[in-house]
Amino acid sequence: MNSCLSPSRKPGRNRLTLFLSVAFGFTWACWLPLLANRQFEAHLPVLPGQFYLGSFGPLAGAAAAELLPGGKGFSAWIKTAFSFSFPRKWLLTAAGLPLIYGYIAILAHRLFTGSFPDMHRFGLTSDLPAGFNVWETSLVWMLTFGIGEESGWRGFLLPELHRRRSLFASALIVAAVWMLWHLPAFWFNESYLGMGFGVIGWGISLTYGSVVLAWICEGSRWSIIPVILWHGIFDTLTAGDQAGQVMAMVCSMLVIVQGILLMKRLGRTPKLHD
Repeated sequence: MNSCLSPSRKPGRNRLTLFLSVAFGFTWACWLPLLANRQFEAHLPVLPGQFYLGSFGPLAGAAAAELLPGGKGFSAWIKTAFSFSFPRKWLLTAAGLPLIYGYIAILAHRLFTGSFPDMHRFGLTSDLPAGFNVWETSLVWMLTFGIGEESGWRGFLLPELHRRRSLFASALIVAAVWMLWHLPAFWFNESYLGMGFGVIGWGISLTYGSVVLAWICEGSRWSIIPVILWHGIFDTLTAGDQAGQVMAMVCSMLVIVQGILLMKRLGRTPKLHD
């Protein structure tokens, strides 16, 4: 029986293997020199913004995989992943949810620290040049980690897995891959270096974030435009220099709660058919 099934499954396995190889290979090739310079003072040459350049690994992997037989083809993939043919409520949902997280997190910041965040520095990060405002920072997150990651995780990997598994199970697998992909950043990026045992909460939040984004992506007819929006706003809220005090923790907790509430719904979602 296995020999009868393997020919039909081989194209899908080949596409997944190529996707993962390119996604990890591209990103880690960008990030490992940053790790070597930080941990071993290797003084390797790096490009300005090389950390952000690494975000395009999943996009490169998805593009490469869609050139192989067995899928919709590259042009069809682009038309689906970047389509605006979805109910507009999902744009409001994708933007509104992280903004609600942020509003609650600002109130929590006031409660726990006795003051509101410095709104002149709100959402800003030292990973970007001085002079960026919060809107420009959000745009950078959307154009780099938003497009770069979501093209692969929700634009390719999630629907590919969902053809054989429930949406919930597919989202969990995506989360595991997503976590592993971040691994080098824990040895050079300031946001990750300071996590300590907080990495456990980060992993749980990322897992349920994958559930939330799977829900949005499926509702958006597999367009990744709403999830790019969600991703960019969420990164602005949680990756800013001020976020490490309270805001990142509160936003992550809210994502976990929402993900838990969505678990059963995703488990009942029918498998994806071409």
